Amino acid sequence: MDLGTFGIGYLAIPIFQRALLAGSVLAALLALLGVLVTARGLAYLGDGLSHAAFGGIALGMFLGFKAPLLVAIPFTALAAMAIGALRRRGEMRSDVAMAILFAVCFAVGIVLLKKATRTETTFDPEQLLFGNILMVGGDDLWTVLAIAVITVGFVAFAWTRLAYATFDEELARLSGIEVAWLESALLALLAAVVVAAIRLAGVVLVSAFLVIPSAAGRVLGRTLGGVVRWAMLVGVLSVSIGFFAAHKLEWPEGAAIVIMLSLLFAASVSFRRLRRK
Repeated sequence: MDLGTFGIGYLAIPIFQRALLAGSVLAALLALLGVLVTARGLAYLGDGLSHAAFGGIALGMFLGFKAPLLVAIPFTALAAMAIGALRRRGEMRSDVAMAILFAVCFAVGIVLLKKATRTETTFDPEQLLFGNILMVGGDDLWTVLAIAVITVGFVAFAWTRLAYATFDEELARLSGIEVAWLESALLALLAAVVVAAIRLAGVVLVSAFLVIPSAAGRVLGRTLGGVVRWAMLVGVLSVSIGFFAAHKLEWPEGAAIVIMLSLLFAASVSFRRLRRK
């Protein structure tokens, strides 16, 4: 069976349709937010937030929620906004604050998850750590789409101010832009997307979806808008190609997609070098 026939066959199955749609939307959102976050020097935030999300999901499981994301999203959003507040006040280096807060969240999550498995609540810790996009159900897909609408709406509404604050935060503040509010909203939305994306790649790999596409976008784009468009394209292509390659080669989906992200980043660097010659 050739890859084209293989892909068409998979697209006829609802579970694969949901997985591919959810993965593509999440990859595009993480690429979009990744450009804005990494430009602020917060490239490690995605890794930290995924660890905080682990604690939030474990808390939801421990409390007996059938949908632990309802606990994990506000939990992770509060952690993200706390980091943003500490960074703005200069009370502690942001990387130090992230390391402390997210290590604590992860440790507490391990304890709570162990306790939760002793109750009637069932959960596979391996899926939480490494992801399983095929577990995306109808409710999960609607949650992802709702987060996408809110995130894209916010970015479109505040794009000019976000771009200004991203390149020169101090001047933006002096110009009357509410930088603190913008950053808090941005980090809260990022937290929601990261929590949802744990289904895609798990705690271990989700930060790659934030950093690698934005890095590729910077290589290929010449303006902030161009960087965002290229980053989103790289993210979506990686999900599409990596998803089918994973099932053809019998690889884990999340790992296959991250490998594809890395290959597309390497290709973007090579393309830029050729373009300069």
